[in-house]
Amino acid sequence: MKLGKLSLVAVMALGTSAFAIDNVKVNGEAKLWYQTTETEGTSTAATTNGLDFFEDGTNSSAHVKLSVGATADLVQNLSAGVKATALTTLGLENNLVGSTFTAKIDADGTSHQKTTDMSSLNDQSWIEELWLAYTAGKTTAKVGRQRLDTPLAFSEDWNAADNTFEAAVLLNNDLPDTTLVGAWVGKHNGVGLLGDPDGAATTYVSPRNTTVAYEGKFGTFGTDGAYAAGAINKSIPNTTVQAWYYNVCQIADAYWLQADTKVMNMINLGVQYGSMNPDNVADDRSTDMLALKVSADVAGVNVYGAYSSVSDGTLGFANVATGDKTMMYTGLASVYFDGEIVSAPDTDAWKIGASTKMVPGVMLAASYGEAETGNNGSTAAPFGGLSLQNNDYSAWDIVAKTKAGPVDLTAIYTEFERESATGIKTIDNALFRLIASLKF
Repeated sequence: MKLGKLSLVAVMALGTSAFAIDNVKVNGEAKLWYQTTETEGTSTAATTNGLDFFEDGTNSSAHVKLSVGATADLVQNLSAGVKATALTTLGLENNLVGSTFTAKIDADGTSHQKTTDMSSLNDQSWIEELWLAYTAGKTTAKVGRQRLDTPLAFSEDWNAADNTFEAAVLLNNDLPDTTLVGAWVGKHNGVGLLGDPDGAATTYVSPRNTTVAYEGKFGTFGTDGAYAAGAINKSIPNTTVQAWYYNVCQIADAYWLQADTKVMNMINLGVQYGSMNPDNVADDRSTDMLALKVSADVAGVNVYGAYSSVSDGTLGFANVATGDKTMMYTGLASVYFDGEIVSAPDTDAWKIGASTKMVPGVMLAASYGEAETGNNGSTAAPFGGLSLQNNDYSAWDIVAKTKAGPVDLTAIYTEFERESATGIKTIDNALFRLIASLKF
């Protein structure tokens, strides 16, 4: 995603323009999502140790998703949308895989993928979107279950199923070259940093990499919901500047500033700054983040480099809905080298990459990154995940995308390593992922 074009804004705009073309539009997606890994160097308790690619153990996962939705113009200036999502393994666990990779954990950390409970293999379904949108002049209000895409709270689409939010969003374009956004987020079905949907958990947990709660269950965002306000301005030619403020009630206040520009019609520059200020927690240290990126098109190849530094603190800058992905430049478009690593407190990271479409009908991309964590003031971050104190990380990703008729195909190969302060390699993972998607 190009950060200068927030899909929150795009979705709102589509919600008002599509209906002028056609009163009712039906859309959907059928997706096959498969992943297999080889794992070495982890603890002896890891169930994936010693397993090879393409085995039918817990190191191989699959899901088939079917989403069907519709939008309609109800009355003048009032539109509505709905989307239902269903997940099934199609019985693949009987011969090809042994687990799933989404909708397998409750937000309180209760797993439905363990020896005593493999209910994550059961068929699941839920209403992914259900909203109303009303437009008056240059202002649009959208209320209900919907996708969001802001720097610190957003829907993720890398997994078999996407997380969504129950929110009220106000969008205004009265100011020249400026979009103003205000939002209240009450509930969501992401799994990550913000606690238990039933309110039963006494501590926050971080069951990452599952994106959506088991059975798509929605629960309170944080403890009492959250507010967000943003401004996106394009007054300067070839430049997008944005500023965001968040208040996650009784958890944290956060700020995000970003500017992206293109100079000499060939070089793209970007800078991000963020601040996370915890509230009502025992360890209330603030965290600051700075990230830089430069990219350019050279002989049909886009090359880029990025650097980020996160200070000591309590909370990082991953998606607060999942604790997994991040909008930080160094964490984009990577499987492991994402928000769980680069956005964690007391972490410095860099990344280089390239992509090209020189092969007709094929997009090829490759990236390599490294990160280093300090001791974070001798206090481990409460939501560290794979990020540990005084560790080094490296990862590289190779991606190929093409089409087979109407079907989009994506293949990803990645390797990820973690090394302790004493030089011991504690994680050595290799991963292959295949995604086939038919959108209609």
